[in-house]
Amino acid sequence: MMFRRSRNVDLETAHEALAQGQYDVAFAMLENAVRRGASRGQQGPYWLHLAALYALYGDDGIDNGQPALRNAVTAEPNLVSHPLYRALYWEFAALRGASVGDVKRGVRDVVAEGDPVASYHAASALFAVGASRSSGKALTAVEEDALPAYLRWRRWSLLGQCHEAMGEWEQAAEAFERAVDTAPQPESGAERLSLAGALIELQRTDQALDVLSQIDDPSLNDDERAVQRYLLGRAHLELDNPNLALELLREAAALDEGAGEPSYSVAFATGQALAALGRQDEAAEAFRVALEVAPAEHRAFTQHEAAFALTESDRLNEAEDLLAEVVSDPSYSHRAEALADLADVRFRRGEFESAQTLAEQALELGATAPACITLGNIAYEYYRLEEAASWFEQAVSASTGGDPFWVSAHQMLADVYAQMGQEHAEQVLVHARAALEHTDPASEWYLPLSRHVDDAKARLGGFDRLLN
Repeated sequence: MMFRRSRNVDLETAHEALAQGQYDVAFAMLENAVRRGASRGQQGPYWLHLAALYALYGDDGIDNGQPALRNAVTAEPNLVSHPLYRALYWEFAALRGASVGDVKRGVRDVVAEGDPVASYHAASALFAVGASRSSGKALTAVEEDALPAYLRWRRWSLLGQCHEAMGEWEQAAEAFERAVDTAPQPESGAERLSLAGALIELQRTDQALDVLSQIDDPSLNDDERAVQRYLLGRAHLELDNPNLALELLREAAALDEGAGEPSYSVAFATGQALAALGRQDEAAEAFRVALEVAPAEHRAFTQHEAAFALTESDRLNEAEDLLAEVVSDPSYSHRAEALADLADVRFRRGEFESAQTLAEQALELGATAPACITLGNIAYEYYRLEEAASWFEQAVSASTGGDPFWVSAHQMLADVYAQMGQEHAEQVLVHARAALEHTDPASEWYLPLSRHVDDAKARLGGFDRLLN
C-alpha cells in the first residue's frame, strides 16, 4: 500500500511538472518510477504514461514512445484494453502513416467511452491523418476541466489547429487565444505565434503585431524564430512596407536553410514582397522556389502568381505555359482571373482574336475588371474609342478604388478621352487625376498622366470643368 501511494505521488508530481512546462522533471519522475524495483505489473501504468508524454512531441516522440507503449502492455497485458493505450496506439500509428480510415475506426470506441485523456490523444491521432473535422468534434466533446492542467491548454491549441486546417480563421483565433491564456510561460510563445498567424489571415494585422511583440525571442527555438520572422514579414507586407517585409522574410529563409528545409510559405511571401517592389524577375524566381515545395492544394495559386510576375517581366511564353496549366484545373477557385490573365498575355503578344475570346470567357465567369481592361485594350488598338471607353468604365465600376485594375482603367480612360478630342477635357482631367493619386512617380505612366492634366486644364481655361 505504501508503494501504491508513492506511485500516485510520482504520477501527480509528473503531471504538476507538465502543467508548468517542466518536461525534464516529468520524464525523470516517470523513468525513475519505472526503474525502481517494482513488479512488472506495477510498472505498466508508468510505461503507459511515459508513452503519453512522448506522444506530446509528435513525430519526434515516436522512436521512444512506441517502445514505451510496448513495454506497458508487456508489463501488464490487460492494459491493451485500456482506452489510453488504444488511443496512443493509433496516435503513433497515425504519425507513422496509417490510413485515415484505419485511424478513424481504431479510435471510434475510445472517443465514445469518454475518457478525457484518451479522447485527447484520439483527437490528436485524427488530426495527424488530416481528419481535422473529426478531431475537432472529439475535442469539443471533452470538458476542459476534466483534463489534467497540462492538456487543457493543449486541447485549445489542437482545436485551433483543427479550425486552421479547415480555413475557419475566426474560430482558430479564439481557440489559440484561449491556449495563450492557459499555457505555461515556456509554451506561450509558440501559442502566440499560432494566434498571430490566424489574426494575419483575418487581416487583423495590428493585433497580430501586438501579439508578436509580446513574445520573448530568446525563448523560441530556431523553427519558431523562423515562423516569427515570417509572420512579421507577412504583417508588414499587409501594411504596405515591402522593404521591411523582404528583410524579415529573408531572415526567416536563412533560419529555414539552417534547418535544411525550404519553406513554401516563406518563399511565396518573398515572391509577393519582391513583386510589390516591382522586382518582377526576382519575384518569379522566388515563386519558382515556392513551386518546388508547394503543397498540392496551393500549387495552382502559386503558378498563377508566378505567371503574373513573368508577364510583368515580359517573359510571355513562360507565363502562358503556367497559365495554360492553371486554367486547365477545374477545381481552381480563381480560374476566371487566370483566364483573364491568359487573355492579357495573348493581347501583349498581338493575338487579339484569341485574347478577345479568352477575355469574354473570363467576363462570363465573373472576372469583370481584368476582362474588361483587356477588351478595352483590344478596342483601343482598333481605334474603337467609344467602345474602349465603355469597357474601361466598366472596369472602374467593377474594381475597388486604388487597386491595380482601378488605376489601370483610369490611366487608359485618360488616354482614350484625350484621343477623343478637346470636348472631353473634363473626363481626361478626372481620370488622369484619379490615376495620378495612385501612380508612382517612377512609373512610365506618371509623365503622360501629368501632361494630360496640364493639357486638360489648359483647354478648360484653368478650371476643373468647362464654364458656360
